[in-house]
Amino acid sequence: MKTPTLLLSLVITVAILGSLPILEKTTLARMNVTQMIFLRSLSQTIILGIVVWLGTSSVQGGIPIKYTIYALLQGVAITVMLFFYLSAIKTTEVSFVNPIIAAAPLITYAMAVFLLNEQFNPVRLSGVILVAGGVALILYSR
Repeated sequence: MKTPTLLLSLVITVAILGSLPILEKTTLARMNVTQMIFLRSLSQTIILGIVVWLGTSSVQGGIPIKYTIYALLQGVAITVMLFFYLSAIKTTEVSFVNPIIAAAPLITYAMAVFLLNEQFNPVRLSGVILVAGGVALILYSR
C-alpha cells in the first residue's frame, strides 16, 4: 500500500475507532448487547452483499479449507469480544474501558514477533511499553 493511501486508511480507522464508542454507549442505553451485535452483523452483511452484487469485489472459490476455518474463527472471536466489550461499556464509563482495550498491542506485538516471525524492533517495543504504562495509570485512576 502506498504511503498516502496507508496514512489515509489509518486516519479513517483511528477516527472511526475513536468516535464509535460514544455511539455504542448511546445506543446501549436503549438496546441490549445481543440486539446490538445482531444489528451490527446484519448491517455488515448487507453492505458486503451490495459490494459483491455490484461487482466491485469478488468472492472467489479455491480458498484452502485451513484459511476458511481461520476466517470463521475470527468471526466467532469478534462476536465473543463484542459481547464482553459492549457489556463493559454498557455498565461503566467509555473513557475507562476504551483505554484499557488499548493494551491489545501488547498481545499483538508479542504474537507478531513469536508467531509471525516479524523482526523485533526495540523502538516499537518501547512504544508498546508506554501504552502499557498508560493503561496502568488508567487502572490506577479507578
